[in-house]
Amino acid sequence: MKPRATRPPRIFIGLREVSGFGRGLKAGFDQIGVESAFLNIGYHHHRYETSNNPAWADRLATASQKLGRYFTIQWWRRILWIGFVQNLFSVMAFPWALWRYDAFIYISVSSFCFFLELPILKLFGKKVIYVFAGSDTRPVYLNGYVMTKTSRGAVRKAIALARIQKICVWIIDRYADVVVNAWPSAHFHTRPIVSSYYIGIPAEYTSAMPGQPEFESESSRVRILHAPSKLGPKGTAEIRLVIQALHAKGLEFDYVEITGRPHAEVLAEIQRASFVIDELYSDTPMAAFATEAAFFGKPSVVGSYYCSQIAQVLHPDEMPPSLFCHPDEIECAIERMITDHAFREDIGRRAQIFVRDHWSARRVAEKYLMLINGTYPREWLFDPKQIRYLEGCGLKKERGIELVRAFLAAGGPGTLCLNDKPELAALFVGMAKGADRQDRQMRQADTAKTGRKDQLP
Repeated sequence: MKPRATRPPRIFIGLREVSGFGRGLKAGFDQIGVESAFLNIGYHHHRYETSNNPAWADRLATASQKLGRYFTIQWWRRILWIGFVQNLFSVMAFPWALWRYDAFIYISVSSFCFFLELPILKLFGKKVIYVFAGSDTRPVYLNGYVMTKTSRGAVRKAIALARIQKICVWIIDRYADVVVNAWPSAHFHTRPIVSSYYIGIPAEYTSAMPGQPEFESESSRVRILHAPSKLGPKGTAEIRLVIQALHAKGLEFDYVEITGRPHAEVLAEIQRASFVIDELYSDTPMAAFATEAAFFGKPSVVGSYYCSQIAQVLHPDEMPPSLFCHPDEIECAIERMITDHAFREDIGRRAQIFVRDHWSARRVAEKYLMLINGTYPREWLFDPKQIRYLEGCGLKKERGIELVRAFLAAGGPGTLCLNDKPELAALFVGMAKGADRQDRQMRQADTAKTGRKDQLP
């Protein structure tokens, strides 16, 4: 008698969308014949489209997003939305999801009801996977997207937020079967983590311009695209200055900047571009926007302080192809992209091959199936205690040091929430003390020049 065939697991994806990850992963599971549903109860102005989704998930998502548009107008409405209203939709969906699905892939720190369902999922033998996108777990003092002020009140709020982050990560680490995150944003984790560099971003984009050539001719006028979600953290002001400087040098090119537009419009602009500028202060060589560009064979310029450390965690053959450079080198990087057509096209072709071979929606879905089944290579794991990255994302290095100093001044090293990683905490303290020492030396030098001793503290 033949053994009964084991059916593939049915997979629930939710409960929010981050840069098209959910819709891409759902498309990948569709391609490999695995039943899945993607429920997005969060409002997203980019309007990512999901195909072949169960009707119940689409109806709940549509209702939630219509309400979400109203509740995201003011800060107090956003708090009410995140803390209460949004959970009404997820609580309604949970009984059906618990009965129907075998594995749950949570995007970011989403949950059905403040993580209270996680013990229930474990009790019923469900597989739980959490995948993070950066800002959700990146310490707030390293996050230019979140912390913009250093007033006493702002620092106190940021310290409270860091502690909330730490608690959420601790709960997830305790109950999840697998956690997926990137090295430079995994400071708060307490267990081995699957590196998102090995998993990738599910790239599945429909061409918005049928018949448009993916690679430009050498005689074409160079067209640069920058599409920041947030101007400040992306370094848009500095990028504009670089563009002005390159025009002043006599270089001829077009610069296009769009923000807050629907996803389909962004994809159309990518296909018109020669290359894209992702951001100035990233912590990854290929985030979502750069991945979208790579899918269409368009290379990216990505500024990052992490460029000097990434070789310690990724072999060159595993590196997502982009012009990944130090923020101080961004002008030289953009200038070379403009002037060297062969160099630009080579990066674009390699990026496209990499994304379509390793980060296609189908391939990423296959990897998540390996995570669910427990058949993934253990080489994908890393220990967060090995993290030594101090510069963060979305802010200048000097600004990051200022934020760390503000935390330490407000409550000492404990405010960093790194008690389980004393070596990493010591590096942050040393960085802040080094900055203090440098400031004192500069003030002493100024005093020596002016002869005014009252300038010293």
